[in-house]
Amino acid sequence: MLNEKLLEFQNKEIELLRLKTKKEELLERKRELEYETGELQKQIDAAKSKLEDKKKELKDLKNFISYKKERIKELEKQKESVKNREEFKRILRQIAKNEDEIIKTSQQITKIDAEIEALKDAYQKVKQDVFPKINEILEELNEIESESKRLEEKIEKVSGEIEKMRREIPEGDLEFFEKLKGKYSGLVFSDISTGICEGCGIAYSPAEFRELLRSLEPGKTKCPYCGRFIYAKNR
Repeated sequence: MLNEKLLEFQNKEIELLRLKTKKEELLERKRELEYETGELQKQIDAAKSKLEDKKKELKDLKNFISYKKERIKELEKQKESVKNREEFKRILRQIAKNEDEIIKTSQQITKIDAEIEALKDAYQKVKQDVFPKINEILEELNEIESESKRLEEKIEKVSGEIEKMRREIPEGDLEFFEKLKGKYSGLVFSDISTGICEGCGIAYSPAEFRELLRSLEPGKTKCPYCGRFIYAKNR
């Protein structure tokens, strides 16, 4: 049953399968790297977000102080036109309260200023640590992209060769081959030139191997263990 065309056809199909497997491995690696890049970017974004939140808190406190200072100015004006002592005391208490709030808020601002400096340092450190890793990943992703394109071109070429061969092989031979291919996981013809059946992986004894080589008829002789058609590349 074996002929050179069918063996070449089998080898081309195996080559195509390997190319597709390699491409799928590259795509899987690409997905892993993209996920890793996303996780690294999250570290940068988280550090930046903490810094921005703290800056916003500082801005709000400064706005609060500005508001309180304006309030004190208003109260000072009211104080000038007060006509009774109780009202005067009430305004003084409000002024004192606002001044106290300004002092407390100023203390908070001092603390937050220090926190912002620490967060700036943390943000810079994260960027210094993470950006080189992201750049390395981007380089690998570019390599994967180039390799994927090369594989796609190769897959297209080999697929075309397989279709051409399919048209050239007699229909009956091809049908029989396809039937056996399903039974033998795609490897109908197995090379035994190393003393091991390429299909089932069983090693022949020296005497058994000699006898197989002596009586070998490619396309007719079968592996005594798996039943595949056997041949020897170096014969």
